[in-house]
Amino acid sequence: MNEGRSTRGSWDGGGLAPLRNASPLGADPDESYAIAALSGACVGVGAGVPVGIGDDAAVLPDGSVVTVDTMVEGTHWDARLTPADVGWKLVAVNVSDIAAMGATPTWAVLALTLPAPMDRAWVDGFARGVGEACAAFGVALVGGDTTRGPVRTLSLTMGGAPTRAPVLRSGGQPGDDLWVTGSLGRAAEAMLADTPSLAALAHLRRPVPPLAFAGALGASGCVHAMMDLSDGLRADLARLCAASGVGARVDAQALPGNAPLAWRTSYGEDYELLFTSPRAARDAIASSADMHSISLHRIGVLTSAPDVALDGHSDAPAWPAPRFTHFGASGAEGAV
Repeated sequence: MNEGRSTRGSWDGGGLAPLRNASPLGADPDESYAIAALSGACVGVGAGVPVGIGDDAAVLPDGSVVTVDTMVEGTHWDARLTPADVGWKLVAVNVSDIAAMGATPTWAVLALTLPAPMDRAWVDGFARGVGEACAAFGVALVGGDTTRGPVRTLSLTMGGAPTRAPVLRSGGQPGDDLWVTGSLGRAAEAMLADTPSLAALAHLRRPVPPLAFAGALGASGCVHAMMDLSDGLRADLARLCAASGVGARVDAQALPGNAPLAWRTSYGEDYELLFTSPRAARDAIASSADMHSISLHRIGVLTSAPDVALDGHSDAPAWPAPRFTHFGASGAEGAV
């Protein structure tokens, strides 16, 4: 799941892979340390799992995929989100991970930590948002757990099924086109701008991952690598490149959105798709995007050199500094 904002599906959280690519791009060293320690302690456990730690979701022996996301009040949301918005968003960020595997979400289980005394109005609103999102994305909530604690903490585990083999981060090839969907920087605008637009606030509160288009890409077989954008293009592209053993060159002028460049590259919570495909697939991909009414942008190319560069701006090929980290790396801003 989407690393910087939450503990992702199969712990792809910010630098588990040997990231010669990601480290210069500001991976959170403390988050990476925790993930590496846990994965190292479990080496050899679950060896029959085809894809474990390091992608948007784990792939189980039957081909299904599973992911998990956690949201903590004060870290992942504040008063800008109603309880119903929080419920929607918790479902949507998991859907985003499942979609990034080229899969369709089917079921979820929910764990709630709630302070005492229970705020029933908050729980009712949260439940309404969860129900609305589950209906919108076709997810069945099949169980979960509740407990008492000092702060509201919400964790959703979600499973899904691909139409063919899941699309991983590790399949990118030198020469591949690099694509993103939608608009970047809307969540950053909602959190950081003095007067954010209504569209930015709507995206922050109720993101809508491009689920149907992601499934079509997965079914097409023409996508080499794919992931969702949750920690910002800067960090997430580095992870994709590290998993695929490639580098990338990105054209800053091609990045969609109207927000400042740093907000579009280095904040996160975009919940769009980042994927690669061969040049020969351009027409088919563009046609599919049109069919699904998806805004699609070709932003660069994968390279055989390991560098991940951002060209076409004043500090090229450097990237703007990251704006969020869980553990307070120097220069980073929290979400709230």
